[in-house]
Amino acid sequence: MNNQKRVSEIITIEEIKKWTCKDIITISAGTGIGKSYFIKNILYSFAKQKNKKILYLIHRRNCIDQFQKEINKDNKSDIINIISYQKLETYWKNNKNFDFNEYQYIVNDEFHYFLGDSQYNHFSDISLNIILNQTNKIKIFMSATGNNMKKYINEHKKLKTKDYNIPIKFNFIKELIFFHKDKTIEEFIKECINSKKKDKCIFFIQSADKAYKLYQKYKKYCVFNCGKSDKHYKYVDIKKIDQILIKCKFEEKILITTTCMDSGVNILDSQVKHIICDIKDIDVLIQCIGRKRQINNTDKSYIYIKTISNKQLGGIKSQIYKKMNMAKYFKENGLQQFIDKYPRESDNTSMLYDIQINENDKCSKQINELMYFKCQLDIEKINDMLEYGKFGYCNYLIKLFNYKNKNNKEKYILLDENYEIDLKDYLNSIIGLKLFTNEKKELIDKINLRDNKNRQQKSISLLNAYLKENKLPYIIDNQIDNKRKINNNNNPNYKKSYWIIGKIDYKK
Repeated sequence: MNNQKRVSEIITIEEIKKWTCKDIITISAGTGIGKSYFIKNILYSFAKQKNKKILYLIHRRNCIDQFQKEINKDNKSDIINIISYQKLETYWKNNKNFDFNEYQYIVNDEFHYFLGDSQYNHFSDISLNIILNQTNKIKIFMSATGNNMKKYINEHKKLKTKDYNIPIKFNFIKELIFFHKDKTIEEFIKECINSKKKDKCIFFIQSADKAYKLYQKYKKYCVFNCGKSDKHYKYVDIKKIDQILIKCKFEEKILITTTCMDSGVNILDSQVKHIICDIKDIDVLIQCIGRKRQINNTDKSYIYIKTISNKQLGGIKSQIYKKMNMAKYFKENGLQQFIDKYPRESDNTSMLYDIQINENDKCSKQINELMYFKCQLDIEKINDMLEYGKFGYCNYLIKLFNYKNKNNKEKYILLDENYEIDLKDYLNSIIGLKLFTNEKKELIDKINLRDNKNRQQKSISLLNAYLKENKLPYIIDNQIDNKRKINNNNNPNYKKSYWIIGKIDYKK
């Protein structure tokens, strides 16, 4: 087991007594260091003695189910009440107020939820604001990856926090391995199935569709899980998932799951030796690999991570900038100039939304600051990765994990190093980027469309026809660069034409 101090060792009863009703407490500690144990035992005993109640907020259904079972089993539901953050958001949507009166403590488990889910749940800022507005309650925020949320509370919300920090150690990593291709994931599955060893594998796949297709192909050896709101949930064996939550292990050789199991779920099984992740968000990735708990110091895992090339990172950054464009313009120029620039246009990212400002139905715009803040953080993180050179993503993670191999060197294994990115991945990575002469040639060579005389085709119309015929949802557009200056230097591409890749939906 980890030799780190546990949460209950640094937050004692004497420490709890010092807390006041206006305090915002943050507990930053890795997975398996006793954050939940502290609430269920130390804080529970203190609250029961003082006749106080605890509201425990959780963000994933699997976490709620597992935690509720533990609370019921230990007969602690008299003090601890468990609900989801989404329940608070639903109350708000229905113009209702949740009653906090009976609670002295509001525990926010895995509070990285607010930022992490803000990109697709446009109401996570609502539950955060509701909680922070409970000024007469002791609010406890816990996570292994909550530093960015703490930064948001401190710097953006201008609220002071009382912080308890146990640095994360990644000494459970036996070997760190990166791979590029989706095909490699399937090779891992086959290897696990054909192995004579009793080793088990967990596959964390961001896409539920991809996860289900893998499961469908190898279901004899696998158990599958995804979120209840996903269309693939009907294929989840609920009884098997319940048993995983109760026993903290699975019987099959392979567990294939989406990020619905990224938090709160414990796997206590020394036979789980391999954890494979196809996850883009770094905080979610850390949460996923932490689901497997170390039973002893020799219980270590091989961690396999699907890498992201520098070109793909550039494409992701471009998409984030595009997502922020309207909100950024509104933030910097105000409502009137925004209306002049974007007449009758709506922000389909939901980063900008309408609010009523008086009883006469007068409205204005407002920015989802949490979503905007997350975008800024993601851009900063990508820039940091690109600073590490050719394999920026890999080198960034090796530093983050403080990983050293058996020879005590900062060196990871990179499978399929000579991997040639496929056309779909390539097109996805350059969405929104300006492609001038050299970049155009790279795109033409990548598509490599030829006529019956083997002549390479270079016209936009033919290339777009090829993309449409092959059901690739991208389109090439030709534009002129009208930006006279960039960073106060002359723009060498001023008035030159460039191509830009957009994504389309042929079904519409």
